[in-house]
Amino acid sequence: MKAKITICIIALALVFSIALAKMPALELDGSIFEGKTTYTYGLFDIKTGEEVAKTVVIVEVEDGMLLIDDSLNESFVSVKLPGLEPYYGEKTIRYEGEYVIHSQFEGDSIIVDATTPAGDQHIRLKIPRQPMLHNDQLLFSLPAMDFSAERQRFSLFVPANASFIDAAVIIEGTETVEVPAGEFEIYKVKFDFGTTVQEGYYAVEAPHHLIIYDNGALQYRLEEITAE
Repeated sequence: MKAKITICIIALALVFSIALAKMPALELDGSIFEGKTTYTYGLFDIKTGEEVAKTVVIVEVEDGMLLIDDSLNESFVSVKLPGLEPYYGEKTIRYEGEYVIHSQFEGDSIIVDATTPAGDQHIRLKIPRQPMLHNDQLLFSLPAMDFSAERQRFSLFVPANASFIDAAVIIEGTETVEVPAGEFEIYKVKFDFGTTVQEGYYAVEAPHHLIIYDNGALQYRLEEITAE
């Protein structure tokens, strides 16, 4: 049985890779960003519908960079404008101790330095494919995507396990949603990671704020937005 499951997973991965190869590459135009925007989201348990936490995300343009700071996820990313190529990331993970992961993007490589309960670790990884995004920039970089393109491919660097994921963003249409911050006409965007699927709802009106994010377990709903 395990052998059959493994064969099915490999076959699905192959089909997904072939489909990705036929898609255009994700293109981002960071000129849509300006100033400093602060987002407050309520996090809701999808099974119970209860609010379980809040997070504040600050997105700011500074010295030719876009800075993305997520309080709850304890992550910080700086990406280059206007193309939004990742430059630096910092992530704290608290699981059986504290892990602090720094990732520096240099040319076709990523230098990862991590402080862990078992000691410091250092590794240099070669970027396998482009365009490459840092996992912690994804949600707040996509307002710069071309929403008229139905499908676009990209690769994702996940600092938690220093791995790469091939993925696609798929525009599934528009609809109207209501969240604590108000009523918005949105683009429904599917994030296809091959073995898992998540969803993001981005405002149709520029600069296309992230209104809802659904990762299958939690749903982020916009409660407040402040622009400076």
